[in-house]
This record gives sequence, structure tokens and C-alpha cells, in this order.
Amino acid sequence: MQLKSFGNEEIVDFYNDTAWEYRFFWSDVNLHYGFYDDEHTTHPEAMANSNKVYAEKLDVDETDTVLDIGTGRGGFPTHVAAEYDADVHGIDIDPLHVAEAKENARKRGVSKSTEFDVGDYHEIPYPDETFDAVSGIETVCHSDRKDRVLEEIRRVLKPGGRLMIADGYMSRTDLTDPEAEKMRTVLDGWAVPELAHVSAFRETLEELGFANVTFDDHYDRIAPSSRRQWWLSLGVTPLLKIASALGIKNESSVDQGITLYHQRDIIERGIAVHGDFTAELPA
Repeated sequence: MQLKSFGNEEIVDFYNDTAWEYRFFWSDVNLHYGFYDDEHTTHPEAMANSNKVYAEKLDVDETDTVLDIGTGRGGFPTHVAAEYDADVHGIDIDPLHVAEAKENARKRGVSKSTEFDVGDYHEIPYPDETFDAVSGIETVCHSDRKDRVLEEIRRVLKPGGRLMIADGYMSRTDLTDPEAEKMRTVLDGWAVPELAHVSAFRETLEELGFANVTFDDHYDRIAPSSRRQWWLSLGVTPLLKIASALGIKNESSVDQGITLYHQRDIIERGIAVHGDFTAELPA
């Protein structure tokens, strides 16, 4: 499958063009898959639960200084600041997201313990060994230099620091032509050049000196969230096509709707997997 690059401006345009859909159909703060279980059965509950699970995986406490890369509207870092009293920083290439993250921090009463800035995770704007933990949720996928992102994370982590990178990953590479075409449709619709393969991502982390590298497949938790996106695509995509034809919505919104339809098939067929890597640097 051919690699396709998306520049920062294209990625920012995608999120700005689809901001209304995300806000209306998904969440004011979170832009990622929700985590369902026996106690969290509705979409809002699953979205809140994902933040809780990710924070537990990152093993955050009140002594930590945390960086969230590609922070979006700040759902995860504001949760960490509010629930764990940690000092949390977030960077994003989208100025609108940064402004929204600051506003969401204000609403949650954690403005003093959070800091959000425009920044690129290929050149993280912090000195070496600044953070106890670094998180990234459904954001490294947008990079066509994923090794560089991990190098930067390693640079800004203190000895003994932890990372948690949740994202989509390729789980196999032997795709048929129709599967590769479907995968390219999903990636293009979300402004993603390619997904890292699970084994390659693990290998890069280990080569950079990370220890205790673990990968957790989220299928059971995110399957209802994936189905919800599929149902949304059936109802919303035709309306988006009409809105696009009338000049009310951008073509990116239509592509997003089509992607919501195909992402379920990608996951169900085992072409790609949604999961997270956790790892730590030796102390």
C-alpha cells in the first residue's frame, strides 16, 4: 500500500472542516474511540471511561509532570489534571484545538495545573528530561515520521519516565487489492499517511532503549464505539454529500463519513487493530 503524506496544514484543515461533526455527534472534549464495559454502556460513559483507563495505564499521580502530544480539545489532559492533581502540558499543531483545550480546562477548574501550546511532536518544544510521562491518543498515526516522534518522546522523558501511545496499528501486511484499497480510503478520510505495524512499532521502542514494552488490543472495549461510527455514517454521509454539493460543507466531511463506514470493516477483518503501547525508560 502506497504511503501518502499529509502536511500539517492539511491535517489542521481536516480537523477544522470536520469540527462540527465531531462536536455534535461525538464529544466536546474527546476525539477518540470510547471504552465500553459492563459499567459504561452509553457513549458519554464510554468516552469518560477511556480517559480513566488511559490514565491508569500511564500510572499517573500527583507528583508527575505529564505531556500529552496531539492533545486535541484536551479531554485526556484535563481529566488527568482534575482526577490526579498532576501538572499537565499539551501540544497540538491546531491553534483552534489549543484554544478549545484551554477553555475545557477552565470549565473543569484546572487552568492552573494545565498548559496548552501550539507545537509539533516532531520537534517537541521542551528541554531534555522534562516529563515523568508522555501520552498520545490517536495522533501519532498522522505522522509519516513515527520514528522521529518516538525519538522526541524519549528525549523529553526523564529516566524512569513512562509513555502510553494509543492508536490504530496494522496487524497484518498481506492485504488483497480490495483490502488495500479499503485501507487507503480509511487513511485518506482521516488524513493519515499510514499506520505503523504493531511489531515495527514495538521494535522501534526497544531500539530506543524503552523497557517493559507492552501492547494491549482494545477490540472488546472499542467495538461498540466502532459500530456507532458505522451507524452514524449510514445516516449522516448522505446529508454531508448534499451539504457539500450546496457548498455548505467541505469534501473532507464527506470523506470522513465514508471513513466511518469502512473503519468497522477494517477492524472486524483484523486488517488493523486499535490498541496502546506502554513502555518505560530505565531509571
